[in-house]
Amino acid sequence: MPWDPVTSGVLREIGLGLDWAALRQRAIANNLANVDTPGYKREDVAFPEALRRAQAGGGRPLALAVTAPGHLTPPAEEGWVVVRDTGTTLRNDGNNVDIEAEAAELAKNALYYNALVSRAAGYLASLRYVISEGRR
Repeated sequence: MPWDPVTSGVLREIGLGLDWAALRQRAIANNLANVDTPGYKREDVAFPEALRRAQAGGGRPLALAVTAPGHLTPPAEEGWVVVRDTGTTLRNDGNNVDIEAEAAELAKNALYYNALVSRAAGYLASLRYVISEGRR
């Protein structure tokens, strides 16, 4: 069986991490958009739960059986768990979004996303180097 560098474990795992970071970006952006909404509770994506599901599903959370070429596979984010923090209240109107904490989480998530993109680029550059040096 030939080795496929695109579907190998490295890029697949990086893709899962990028999917998680993209979903988390949307959750944080949603929190920031609702910072003044009375009663709104902040959302986040649980990483340990997402990782456990991804590993249990062989790389795709809640993977469905594909038995024919026409079957569609669900997007990776369908298996991620979005958690709503209902246990805390930051203001009198019931909202629990702390804009400074959300901004810090947004920056942390951007660093994580950029690190994964950099790692994927490095992996692909290594593959390109191996392929081009083999021809010389």
